[in-house]
Amino acid sequence: MRRKKTWRRLALSLATAGLAYLGASYLAARRLARRLISAQGLVPSTARREEMLAELRRAVSIVVDHRHAGSPRAPAALAAIFASPGQPEGRATILFLHGKGGCSAEWRPDALRAVQLGYNVLVPDLRGHRPSEGEFVTYGFLEREDLARLLETARDRFGIDPGRLGIHACSAGCTVALEFAANRPGIGALWLESPYADPLEMARHYLSVATGAPWWLLAMTTRLAVSRAAAKVRRELHVTDPTAGLGRIDPVAALSRVEGRLCLVHGERDGLVPPRFAARLESALPANAIVWKVAGAGHCHHDDEAEKVVAEEYQRRWSDFFVANLPPQLEGSP
Repeated sequence: MRRKKTWRRLALSLATAGLAYLGASYLAARRLARRLISAQGLVPSTARREEMLAELRRAVSIVVDHRHAGSPRAPAALAAIFASPGQPEGRATILFLHGKGGCSAEWRPDALRAVQLGYNVLVPDLRGHRPSEGEFVTYGFLEREDLARLLETARDRFGIDPGRLGIHACSAGCTVALEFAANRPGIGALWLESPYADPLEMARHYLSVATGAPWWLLAMTTRLAVSRAAAKVRRELHVTDPTAGLGRIDPVAALSRVEGRLCLVHGERDGLVPPRFAARLESALPANAIVWKVAGAGHCHHDDEAEKVVAEEYQRRWSDFFVANLPPQLEGSP
């Protein structure tokens, strides 16, 4: 009899603990769902847009703080920086895509290097990241349409050729880059830094780092938070298909539809997007792709990023990659 009571108490305790876990997971998911689709990053960016504009203006003749409309699905006024050494119509363009919580100004050294090599540069602040408008981020679902509009307005205003494009992306910006580049002709080179293959795995890790809770404790919370975030995006966009919106974001599937030459770069000490998160992307790469794992380096746009840890090698590899796969100027251009 005593043994039965002990088992009943144990079962009751387990049931109570399970219900408490479910309740806590649900409450946490409500709050964390907003975090997943906000423009808030793990570490605030300290880069300043005004300083980037000023430095570009000292380097080249054409620098414009360009504004354009975003996707008609969720109208927003979006901002981007355009710069060119001159005669943009005769030059290839490199598009720079920052990560969640980042900004255009983080690309200052890369944009300067690009214009010095003879490229045009387009450096947007992705939707939700000020000064761009937007109530939430969608990891490529809306952003690919935003970027298509950016290219159209840059073609009309500056004369650039959207069919001669390269992309350099960081972190979640790589997911945006792959969604945008999938099935799009004219993209000659993509340099993807700190990418990840599985959005759910990345969401669980992101919430673990953001909250300090172990990842295994957040398994249910993450699924609930992702589900709530996806549902909110569908409601805001008046989409009824449960697989649409965030549910369609799949970096590996998008990679299979990219035509340009690819280079994946990952710091071996990256704690924000651990290198193992890119394993499935690496396995899906075409034979001519490049994978560069940088010893001693961390996450892009952080103090220990590859660009700072191995500065000379990074600049050489970056320049060689883009010039070889996306010549800055057409043969015979002035």
